Amino acid sequence: MSGKVPPSSHNDAPTMLGMVAIALKMLMGDPVKYFGLVFGIGFSTLLMSQQASIFVGLLTWGANPVLDVRQAQVWVMDPRVKQPDQGQPMSDQSLYRVRSVDGVAWAVPYARSTATVKTSQGNIAAITLVGVDNQSMVGLPEDNLANSMAAIRGRNAAILDANKINLIWADGRNPIGEVVEINDNRVVISGLTTALANFSGLPTLYMKYTDAIAITPPERNKLSFVLVGAKPGVEPEQLARHITEVTGLKALTRQQFAAAGTQFIVENTGIPISFGAAIGLGILVAVVITALTLAMFVAENLKNFGALKAIGVTNQQILLMVLSQALLVGFIGYGIGIGGTAAFLYFGQADPSLRGFKALGEIVFGSAVLVMLIVVGSAYVSVRKVLKLDPAVVFRG
Repeated sequence: MSGKVPPSSHNDAPTMLGMVAIALKMLMGDPVKYFGLVFGIGFSTLLMSQQASIFVGLLTWGANPVLDVRQAQVWVMDPRVKQPDQGQPMSDQSLYRVRSVDGVAWAVPYARSTATVKTSQGNIAAITLVGVDNQSMVGLPEDNLANSMAAIRGRNAAILDANKINLIWADGRNPIGEVVEINDNRVVISGLTTALANFSGLPTLYMKYTDAIAITPPERNKLSFVLVGAKPGVEPEQLARHITEVTGLKALTRQQFAAAGTQFIVENTGIPISFGAAIGLGILVAVVITALTLAMFVAENLKNFGALKAIGVTNQQILLMVLSQALLVGFIGYGIGIGGTAAFLYFGQADPSLRGFKALGEIVFGSAVLVMLIVVGSAYVSVRKVLKLDPAVVFRG
């Protein structure tokens, strides 16, 4: 039931604060529309911010194999390579050619390929097999680095990404000490690490470079990438260009190659379209629910607004009233929606497939701006009829 505006004389026109109080009382006097507006905006905010957070998280998966290797400033690869999981094997001579380039402080081999593991329990799983430099261990994730370096030193020893153990052993066992078979070679899991999630979704197994290439199928070339550090005073961008000029290989800085991994997902998958459609649907729901419900609310309260105009309330004050109603439901609905997104992402960390997803500040702020634009625009569209209203309507039948 809509709130009623008490009759008053022209000289008793409410103050600005009083106008806002009357507007909010009118809105809350119609609980169906009030809660409908809050729910609609809350649901739309949840849909927009949650889908945007997952979308950004998925894009970072394309960059994570590069971002996981923090020591390397420059990645060198075959010119045909477009993203980290697409390593095209190069000749071992490429490593020495890169080391000879002026400005290179160090250069180490890095192998990245797909393999299949067989466990003693009979399980079979696809993995990403990574071979890191035998001496420096450049290529291992930073998490638990000292223990990982010690664990990987042994013959055919490997460390496993702890986030994906369940994809190999569904019973959730501690895999340390387990013996697995890769291409008829015995490999011992001697440690665990935490790697950033990659787009393939496969568990990552790390070994010394010589061990990794020894157990992979025989090929003439097995070197996937050369990881490079720049000498002091040499900019990575400059060094990457110089390596390309001297060797003819493709050299990118860490940031450039990470961005290439993200760009590959954007250009070659349906992820942007799918999530763009979901985010667009959230915006559409917010616009439709907010605009229609506010319009219905204003239409049902035309006589109340007419009474206010009859006692001297100006169009600007009427606009302020409707705007305050819209901002109230927008603020509450946004808070509920963004809170739901935060809860989803927080509790979702228990699932390895959602680990690392977060609501970035840009997403939180962008959602807030969108919601405010929607509610303010809806308020203005809804109130136009009131602004043209003849106060005499309150005295008609």
